[in-house]
Amino acid sequence: MKSTSRTTKTSSLGLSPSEMPVTASNRPSILQPSPPFSSSILQPSPPFSSGIPSESTVRNLLISYPSPEDFKYDYGTAGFRYEASLLPSVFVRMGMLAAIRSASLDGEGVGIMVTASHNPERDNGMKLADSNGGMLHPDWEVYAVQFANAPNDVESAISHINELCHSTVPGWSNIFGTSVSNNGRKMCVHIGKDTRSSSPLLSSLAIQGALAMGATVVDHGLLTTPMLHHIVMHSNPNLLPNLIPQRCNERGYLEVLCHSYAALLRTAVNDCAVGERKERRKRTILVDCACGVGYPKIQLIRQHLQLLRLDDGCNVVNIHPINGSEDGPLNDRCGAEFVQKNRLPPTIYGASTAKSTNKKLNVGIMKTPYHYMASLDGDADRIVFHYQKHSDGISNNDWLEFRLLDGDKISVLISSFIQEEIRHLQKIFSSNDDNGGKEGKTNASQVKCGIVQTAYANGSSTSYLKNIVKTQVVTAKTGVKYVHSAAHENFDIGVYFEANGHGTILFGPAFYSLMFQSESYFLSHSSHQTQNKTRANIAWRRLRVLPSLVNQAVGDALSDLLLVDAILYLKSWDLGLWDGIYEDMPSRQFKVKVQDRSVITTNHNETRALTPTSLQPALDAAMKAMASSHSNNKNDQMNVPPPRCFVRPSGTENVVRIYAEAQTQRDADALASEAIMLVYRLCGGVGEIPAIFGSKL
Repeated sequence: MKSTSRTTKTSSLGLSPSEMPVTASNRPSILQPSPPFSSSILQPSPPFSSGIPSESTVRNLLISYPSPEDFKYDYGTAGFRYEASLLPSVFVRMGMLAAIRSASLDGEGVGIMVTASHNPERDNGMKLADSNGGMLHPDWEVYAVQFANAPNDVESAISHINELCHSTVPGWSNIFGTSVSNNGRKMCVHIGKDTRSSSPLLSSLAIQGALAMGATVVDHGLLTTPMLHHIVMHSNPNLLPNLIPQRCNERGYLEVLCHSYAALLRTAVNDCAVGERKERRKRTILVDCACGVGYPKIQLIRQHLQLLRLDDGCNVVNIHPINGSEDGPLNDRCGAEFVQKNRLPPTIYGASTAKSTNKKLNVGIMKTPYHYMASLDGDADRIVFHYQKHSDGISNNDWLEFRLLDGDKISVLISSFIQEEIRHLQKIFSSNDDNGGKEGKTNASQVKCGIVQTAYANGSSTSYLKNIVKTQVVTAKTGVKYVHSAAHENFDIGVYFEANGHGTILFGPAFYSLMFQSESYFLSHSSHQTQNKTRANIAWRRLRVLPSLVNQAVGDALSDLLLVDAILYLKSWDLGLWDGIYEDMPSRQFKVKVQDRSVITTNHNETRALTPTSLQPALDAAMKAMASSHSNNKNDQMNVPPPRCFVRPSGTENVVRIYAEAQTQRDADALASEAIMLVYRLCGGVGEIPAIFGSKL
């Protein structure tokens, strides 16, 4: 199939193909992998050509790769993640489980991503993607843990596989038999991997496990985690959201991303028609790729963007990637995790830098001029932005103050942009000559927009969203699967970003209905456009391209990078203006080792401790005492959030995590110190007490 990405054909509304609505008649067919973005399709080789599981091969794999003795695997928010030498048995078994999961969905494709994200090089892991491109269904997380920890006794393992198939796949009672029900059963597993040295071996084990069950395996090679999730979602067109052209390989991913980004930039050329012409400039962004898989993918995006030719003075961003996989150690003093947690600029490795004269920061001075920086994590599903604040503006070489724009700032920027465009679109539905509000129609004011945050979101961001943006805010339990679910359940346009920079936007049926109704309106009113209606048309064109630009399956650093740049470009903002919309409350995080983390339980969103019963009242008293000490402070009159502190047990180790924020760093440290003492005393702290700051409570 020929790509339409370079065609000049437009719709009657002047839309490029990447902006046109996707219908049953024009939805593209599945694109086959083609060089240089090829994926090798591995069909089951004899004796698996019939798609029938091979019991002998399954047995041999289970015997060859036994699980470690007296070791228990857990499937956390990030899947299985351990030191790489502990994982061969897990990958063999999860390859088999992925095939069974596909069979339970009547052959819909599922995915396996080999990565340990922001962990060091010695670790590795596996994220399983369901057929909708999202995270594995919770029921199957349980099955995954049970199978990973099943006894090494082969007969028990075979029995476990049979029972799982019988309970989850209708009519599949004896999977290793020769019954007609086994012939031609569809199973498809997509596999991608990151740049870790252990990833090729572990990936091959997962492939062998899936092939042994009779599945078709599509090995996509090196991918970012979001790319794998995108490919899985697009391989099942019946589950693909509206307005998104189907592209189920890496090349298609890049095309959709870059052309949607370009379509959003093109809306800037119409600003002069509504009195909003802004000065927009060329810009260069330096992207720290954490010495991971994001580096080669950023290079491909850069190549695609250089091929785009935008008219009317629009300028795509010049992306300059640094910290490639061969430049330095993976995630070591670089990448989103390091930058966000330490609030320091990344170490810059490789030939693109000169040796730094600033030993304290251990960062290279770039030879390439740039306007701002972003940092990805090792598998490119997180992103944070940062710059150096200088008295004369943004400076490349003067390290006066490091400024971080984390997931909170990203969510505020994106939600503010969407809300503004919705308000402009709403104007056409408030007129007397439209159908908005009538039965069966979706009015712009009826589309529910909102933000999902976790307890870790800075209080200033929450205050800004509620009081300035005037949007709804929901607090969910920490973890991608919880915030993703909350965004889906609560909003028609749901934005979520954790402070670490992982996040995305979800669009519901009401949003798509609004887009199609708006299209009908503009088609029927094209002959008499007022200034308000012209601006509403721009708003519609901006909103309708977002589902293609945004990876709705999972947080995607590359997608978020282009979206943020486009919004800043349309607003004519730099990072200084964006950063200045609000000032973060000073905060402090700690963790306390405890004998048993299960003694602490929390409410549904982890903002309050339920047990031990004496803990939350003590925390409340500490927060109240600090708030009282500021009762006469003039900042109280300025809508400054009150002091806040919460504690939550770790999901993987016997540790209690503590978060505190207040009006000053000294107060945040003091509040954290009180919480440390309370947790240590009431929750069975062990070892040394973490360093305590002088408390004035």
